[in-house]
Amino acid sequence: MNKLTRTKAATINSSVASSAQLLQLIMQFFSRSVFINVLGSQFLGLNGLFLNILGYLNFAELGLGAAITFSLFDPLLKDDRVQIAAIMNLFKKWYRYIALFVLIGGLILTPFVPHLINGGVSSLNINVYIAFLLALSNTVLSYLLTYKRTLLIADQKGYINTLNTVGYNIAGQLLQIATLYIFKSFYLYLIIQSTIMFMSNYHVSRVVDRLYPYLQEYDQAKVSDKVIGYMKKNISGMLSAKMGGIIVNGTDNLLLSYYIGLTSVAMYSNYTMIITGLTQVMAQLISAVTSSIGNLGASEEDTYKKENVFYKYFYISSLLSILVAVGFSAFSSTFVKLWLGHKMVYSFIPLLIISLNFAFQSLRQSIINYTNAYGLYWYARWKPIFESLVNLAISWSLVKYTNLGISGVLIGTIASNLFVNVFWESWIVLRYGLKTKIKRFLLLYISYIIHSSVMIFVTVYCVQAFSGENLINGIVISIIAESITFISFIIINKLFYPKDLEPFSIISILRNIKS
Repeated sequence: MNKLTRTKAATINSSVASSAQLLQLIMQFFSRSVFINVLGSQFLGLNGLFLNILGYLNFAELGLGAAITFSLFDPLLKDDRVQIAAIMNLFKKWYRYIALFVLIGGLILTPFVPHLINGGVSSLNINVYIAFLLALSNTVLSYLLTYKRTLLIADQKGYINTLNTVGYNIAGQLLQIATLYIFKSFYLYLIIQSTIMFMSNYHVSRVVDRLYPYLQEYDQAKVSDKVIGYMKKNISGMLSAKMGGIIVNGTDNLLLSYYIGLTSVAMYSNYTMIITGLTQVMAQLISAVTSSIGNLGASEEDTYKKENVFYKYFYISSLLSILVAVGFSAFSSTFVKLWLGHKMVYSFIPLLIISLNFAFQSLRQSIINYTNAYGLYWYARWKPIFESLVNLAISWSLVKYTNLGISGVLIGTIASNLFVNVFWESWIVLRYGLKTKIKRFLLLYISYIIHSSVMIFVTVYCVQAFSGENLINGIVISIIAESITFISFIIINKLFYPKDLEPFSIISILRNIKS
């Protein structure tokens, strides 16, 4: 089996993934513009509602993909082909059962979908039941053959998976754009989505079969008791994490749709599309090295080296997250006005809350990636429950009893992040993953949170005070905000970064992290 060093694998995966994701992001904005122009904002809101409902059905996955990825690190490191094949065979069986569960659950939910829409569905002039079933088919098909992608990711070949995914997504979007102009059919839009999903999974399955032919040779192999024991122990942790993630991330559009209407969902989804695109590009840079982190964690390297890598990773991912969040707060109003017009631009409070939520969610990602890479789900089993309860209680109360709208929904998410995730997630990774001091890390983490909050508040204020919607003003505000953010981040880091760890610069990281 061809092996890459951790550094080389991380570099290839990050560069290929981020470049491909950027290309896909451009296509997504073009496709979204065509969708709104042809079908209108209500259909956009309906599509967003479908995605949230189906997100709840994805609860059936239980986070098994992340657990399988972790379980593969050790046998891949040892080139234990029998165990690799055994784990993949077990994964295949599980995903077939999950696909069946999602199908049955979706059919049960179908009659209730119209009742989740404020104002009803008569103005849409389509059969909402048929449209939802077509969207459901895309989710069901996503579980067939897709399990093989996990092996590529665990074996530090995620770039192959990325090229497959992005390639088929772009082809599908081009086909959807053409058919929207010609047929103006939401049904056909959803049918193309499902077809492309199946073709992408089938293609990547064939690629994996060629790269790992021994999967067929050992198709009757059994998973070791050690791996089964790990999965049994962590299943409750993965279950609660999945449940909490669905409640936290899936309720926003449902609350807006039920209490305010589809137009509000559509307006919010325009901003979330920008955020999702930026997040995906960042994730390809930040998350693409997760397999290398897992490989390092499974190795016999000393604790000091692992801690150094962790802090460097957190430093770089935090700098990237804060710069992107500040950039979003500075230029999103300009972009949305140019893209969709002045009526789709948010005012001060919604833009501030959306930007802060984006920043705080992004800062978490490096911690989440370490939780996944080290397989720490058991220790996180109660955290998502508390997180989701705090989020849902605050979000529901504010959206029902105030006029805050989307701001109220996101304040709940921000509260759950600050009061639950910051401390709990850090404690899990530092205490059980790296087995090192947590207090100094929390000091660094909180300094990043305060820094990002101040910079975003000042930036959004400048956007509102100096007509940041206008192109020239938006560009000037963005450049000044990003420059000040970068300089002040370096100063913050000088003050709070642990002094006993290896000093470094951003450039030196790429040179000095050894495989």
